[in-house]
Amino acid sequence: MVRVSRRKAGRALPSGPLACLRTQASGNQAALVGALDVMHPGGIVVQVGIGGEMTLPMSLIVARELELRGTFRFDHEFGLAVEMMARGHVDVKPLVSATLPFDSAVAAFTLAGDRSRAMKVQLAF
Repeated sequence: MVRVSRRKAGRALPSGPLACLRTQASGNQAALVGALDVMHPGGIVVQVGIGGEMTLPMSLIVARELELRGTFRFDHEFGLAVEMMARGHVDVKPLVSATLPFDSAVAAFTLAGDRSRAMKVQLAF
């Protein structure tokens, strides 16, 4: 979450708490609704990619005067991201909760589906 100053926002923001900018990239409906729930009035939520159709709380979006912006992922950025990881410029190891062998794929997917125990689960081939 990033706080946005009224001067740098490029538009008038509501008085009171500063608006927030939040990106949400999981493509999960519950995660996006959770992001909307914690936004300050006038905030901007950027949904990066999507996992399918979603039902959103429009009354909350309208009442808080939130801006919901969409953008797609994995265009030209994918190659750059792989290159940056390969060169050690980005360390993704802290994001990987577990690495399981390929023959334990079912267990890996079960673990990956339990957000109370894992963020990202990787298969080793």
